[in-house]
Amino acid sequence: YEIGSGLVGSEMCIRDSKKCPVAKKCSGCQLSNMTYEQQLEWKQKDTEKLLGGFGKVSEIIGADDPYNYRNKVQAVFRSDRNGRIISGVYQSSRNGIVGIDSCMLDDKRADEIIVGIRELLRSFKLHPYDEGTECGFLRHVLVRVGKNTGEILVTLVGGNSMFPKKHDFVKALVKRFPDITTVTFSVNRTPEMLLLGENNEVLYGEGYITDILCGKRFRISPHSFYQINHAQTEKLYDYAIKAAKLTKKDVLLDAYSGIGTIGIIASDYVKQVQGIEYNASAVRDAVKNCHENGLTRNIAFNRGDAGEFLEKKTKLGTHYDAVILDPARTGADRKFLNSLLKIAPERIVYISCNPATQARDLKTLTKKYTVTDIQPFDMFPHTRHVETVVLLSKGEIDSKKVRVEFSLEDMDMSGFQKGATYEQIKAYVLEHTGLKVSSLYISQIKRKCGLDVGQNYNLSKKEDAKVPKCPPEKEAAIRDALKYFQMI
Repeated sequence: YEIGSGLVGSEMCIRDSKKCPVAKKCSGCQLSNMTYEQQLEWKQKDTEKLLGGFGKVSEIIGADDPYNYRNKVQAVFRSDRNGRIISGVYQSSRNGIVGIDSCMLDDKRADEIIVGIRELLRSFKLHPYDEGTECGFLRHVLVRVGKNTGEILVTLVGGNSMFPKKHDFVKALVKRFPDITTVTFSVNRTPEMLLLGENNEVLYGEGYITDILCGKRFRISPHSFYQINHAQTEKLYDYAIKAAKLTKKDVLLDAYSGIGTIGIIASDYVKQVQGIEYNASAVRDAVKNCHENGLTRNIAFNRGDAGEFLEKKTKLGTHYDAVILDPARTGADRKFLNSLLKIAPERIVYISCNPATQARDLKTLTKKYTVTDIQPFDMFPHTRHVETVVLLSKGEIDSKKVRVEFSLEDMDMSGFQKGATYEQIKAYVLEHTGLKVSSLYISQIKRKCGLDVGQNYNLSKKEDAKVPKCPPEKEAAIRDALKYFQMI
């Protein structure tokens, strides 16, 4: 969650020991003009503005090393006006690239591989994909690194299925970087730059890597959701599981469970774990991860809507001793929250990457629960993002009215308004259906529903350009999102 919208005062503009030469052009590290200690102080204050009305906000837990923490790196490839191949950070606002060889946030091995791929393209006389002419091959590259295992996955994403000399290219790549564990090839034909295709062709290795997180092994494929900051994730998960005060008699619900990381890690401390996740591929990964860790009896992951799942469990009289939920940026489903109040677990641990929607949801949960701990984590140093863990326990609620003050200027109000951004709609659709939808498709459905599009995504510079139409299943998913955000 990006907190704060104002400019940092000049008295705070003391650069850290490492300076980024393209900070102003890239704008990815919004707080790079501050020392790391100042960044933590800044995030602490803004988190207090958002969540302080629910209780005392503990001191933010910062990173031991705020550099080179990203285990997932993506780089876009293009040719400049002189035909020189460049790679770097994609800027969606202007559909441009900030050319870089390395970033102070990226894993160094990932950056080296991306530079190596750029050089191999030249030697193999291959070219980046050109959206205008639809010629060329490579759109972007994804590199994922297992921080504990050292395994490396490389995914080459093309604009079409034509990959000349692909086997020779991959052979040369692996020879140059022998630490690479697997290489896959994906095709993205959509207007969205950084999307992976639905299918991945395995060109080398098994098509996935493994990593160890909190003592458990996890398979990571190109599409898998896996926390980007390994060291901070271990701190966060350790804190969340301890906050839940789990015992061997407990039945735990892992809601919005993804690939099963939290549930699998927590399985050592409870009698039984049940997970619920809408994304089918994530559920398949969770099942595989159970097998990776020899878990066959006390854990199960279900595919479905979290709200509907818990609503059914409520009618069946199912009891959970503790619930850990880690929803997407849009927050928890209202049906889920209402069912959670009815099923009434002893303890709730709410992990959030968007404290604004978390604050909205806490208003519902605190009707029957008391917030006992609020712990922010700096998962993404040098950016405005922060994650928070909130513990709620049963107990008497103070009947006295509490005055809660929020800074509207610093707050993302999209979670409270009858509307949503394109990115929020995309996140909701992905979370609830596993489908990836483009801004073009969203604009088409918004127009069908009589909504203001804002930007005309249907127009093209070419008069005879073919505009892809939104498939029926994606239209239904987008309409569901629009209903959720009360836009239709």
